[in-house]
Amino acid sequence: MEIQCLYSGEGFNPIRSNQKFASTKNRISYHNAKLKKVRDARASIDNKLHKNYLILLELMKDKTKGIFHKQFLKGKGYSFNVLTHYEEYKDKNIHAIYDFLIIEEVNGIQIVRY
Repeated sequence: MEIQCLYSGEGFNPIRSNQKFASTKNRISYHNAKLKKVRDARASIDNKLHKNYLILLELMKDKTKGIFHKQFLKGKGYSFNVLTHYEEYKDKNIHAIYDFLIIEEVNGIQIVRY
């Protein structure tokens, strides 16, 4: 019984009952192409998150807390519109990027590493 390969569309006779690809190369190429679509869709957000994290690592070094002016962070290339999650801190839900809390205050942005 001949079936069509999911990747190339070529017809082949499967050796196993659950075989869907004509070759190992086609199977690997299919899954790589599928994951590439996911990576490409996330790239703009992931790049901003990565850049933000590197900026925070550089600024905080060995500190657990620091206050920075919003314009200073913008000048470094920090994007305020991306975050990884919210974290409860002093009975409030605070923006967080991985292990850093981003707390907006009157005199600037407080960064807390937890």
